[in-house]
Amino acid sequence: MERPTRARPRRGAKFTIGTAVIAVALLGLTGWAMSRPGSTAYYVTTSELASMASADAGREFRVNGNVVEGTVQRRGLRTTFVISDGDTEMTIATAQPLPSSFRDDSDTEVVARGRFDGTTFRATEVLAKCPSKFKAKA
Repeated sequence: MERPTRARPRRGAKFTIGTAVIAVALLGLTGWAMSRPGSTAYYVTTSELASMASADAGREFRVNGNVVEGTVQRRGLRTTFVISDGDTEMTIATAQPLPSSFRDDSDTEVVARGRFDGTTFRATEVLAKCPSKFKAKA
């Protein structure tokens, strides 16, 4: 008595089809993520934001710049200060507590998240780097 032989799908074909499905899914997700507005830049400079502010009014941004020394004004938690990328200055206003690394000097680099109304950037979050902690020792 002969046993009937079953046609077995080849393992190589399953592996190839599975790999193709995963590759197509990854490419599709990457394309979708990259097409979203602001997905490729963590922040914009003050010059970039000033040049595009009228077209994107009300949109949330992250803006980067160095604090302009002597511009910090505090009234309780409300703080205003000016940042610059070397070309354009921008006033930042926030009612949030500032990080402990925030200083009123030009060495303090800031990334603020919020909305720009054309004159003042209203920040809901302010991050600050303290470069003295990260400088290489000579």
